[in-house]
Amino acid sequence: MKTYPVDLEAQQIVRWLIEEQRRGALSFDTVASRCYVTEDLENSETQRFSEDAEDLSDVLAVGVLEIRPSAAHDGWVLRIRVEDRLGPRLPEDEDVPGEEEEIDLAAFETEFIQPGRGIPEVLLDAEDAHAKARFSRVFKQMLTGEHRFAAKR
Repeated sequence: MKTYPVDLEAQQIVRWLIEEQRRGALSFDTVASRCYVTEDLENSETQRFSEDAEDLSDVLAVGVLEIRPSAAHDGWVLRIRVEDRLGPRLPEDEDVPGEEEEIDLAAFETEFIQPGRGIPEVLLDAEDAHAKARFSRVFKQMLTGEHRFAAKR
């Protein structure tokens, strides 16, 4: 598979998917998940304010949304990944949940696709040029906000 950046805002993609789902016209398999990751802080600015600075860790909420066509042979997967820095924690603070948790599209939008929640990365994994072309047709629908069954209203 080859990875390509997608020049479309994550918010536009997620809202398009939610609207498709609301209309009962969502023809993609979507899986959204969240997990929490801790990183050791080595920031001298933080160390000035806390004696326990060497024990501090930073908590990140990581959200991933995978979108793929229902027909597996289409050969592409669109991924939106967001890292939201929640802040520092001390060793005696409550443990961060260690397992990945599946969430719905609305929760993904609320938790990760809002101003100040991290910078979304939108990437396409395509098996070949034909798969990329198949995605391009979907991309045009997302770009224009078209809904597949709009004419049947």
